[in-house]
Amino acid sequence: MKLWDFGRMEDGKIKISQKVGEPLGLVDGSEVFSSMFKYEVDGRGSFEIVLSPFGPENYREIAYITLQVRDEPGALAQAAQFMKSRNIDILNSETVSSVPAVMMVWEMLADLSFFGDSLSLKKEFDDAKAAGDPSLTMVDCIAVEASDLATRYTRGAAVESAKIKTKALRKTEKKASLIKNGMFELPQAYLNFLGKRSAPIMLIGEPDTWILSIAFLNDDAKLSRVSIDLPDRPGAIYEIMKTLGDESINVLAGYTNVLVYYERMTCELVIDVRAASAKIKGDLKDALKSKIAGLGPQFALVEMSPIRL
Repeated sequence: MKLWDFGRMEDGKIKISQKVGEPLGLVDGSEVFSSMFKYEVDGRGSFEIVLSPFGPENYREIAYITLQVRDEPGALAQAAQFMKSRNIDILNSETVSSVPAVMMVWEMLADLSFFGDSLSLKKEFDDAKAAGDPSLTMVDCIAVEASDLATRYTRGAAVESAKIKTKALRKTEKKASLIKNGMFELPQAYLNFLGKRSAPIMLIGEPDTWILSIAFLNDDAKLSRVSIDLPDRPGAIYEIMKTLGDESINVLAGYTNVLVYYERMTCELVIDVRAASAKIKGDLKDALKSKIAGLGPQFALVEMSPIRL
């Protein structure tokens, strides 16, 4: 899922766009908890703020639950009754008719604090189905997986890297913040760590964990959005990335989509071109268009437009 956006922190406030915020439940009036990290590698450093609607006291018993039910009236009620009878609190959720008139999938994040654990829930469902429980006639199966929210929210994004030093500057801001008018206002402690109240930022939604990552970019970042056509074959994406790397163009975000299998695909990227200007003489867009076209007849720079920060 392409769930990222770019903008600025201004006067210690960050606007959370509807595109990123809504899928994560981060809308006006939402209560959010936050953590802040500093990352360092090879003498370079950067900051990240992590937002979540769920406070640290919830992490131990939060689970991902997927229920497959019949796509007919009353099926969702049966599934909800199964959860209610076990005192399970449904948090964020989404239902989709995967095969209309046949089956529906209900995916949710749920708090099992007043029930038990994910293994017990799965066993109770399977036992009830095996016994022919009449209250589950339209609920086919359940999948339960313990949440990894705690790892991401308390240990940062680079927990498995030996080279990157991760420092939790403030593991959790225990007092929740409210999103007002689409804005998240940074706690003063975070601003003190940053040493500034204005900066370009990248917002990255992590829908599987219901977390929003706010990454701070270089103050002189110069971003552009590009769309590239390329053949759907092994090595094609490598050729694009090598071309950009050779010109000192850094890729911040990317998305690929196959249009015709084994024939044609597109690649959408957000790139930082601040280091490229010194290498490329003349217009950067024209130079990049020429270099990409030189990769072969199916390669083409379709669009390149600046991102205002």
